[in-house]
Amino acid sequence: MIMEIELSRDMKSKLSKVSSILGVKDKDLVNRAILFYIDTISKQVELKKEISAWDKLSDEALAKFDKLI
Repeated sequence: MIMEIELSRDMKSKLSKVSSILGVKDKDLVNRAILFYIDTISKQVELKKEISAWDKLSDEALAKFDKLI
């Protein structure tokens, strides 16, 4: 699957400079950046899921405790 993106002139200039310094193609640098971003977001999503699970468990424990009182 091919996806096309449109970059501003400033972003394209920065991309070209960095890819030239690193010795990689613009396309490869964009792919790396996207993979890095997705990895970062995935970790945040997992953390959010874990916090939600702990919140639910805490609510259930509090409800059970309230019934005992």
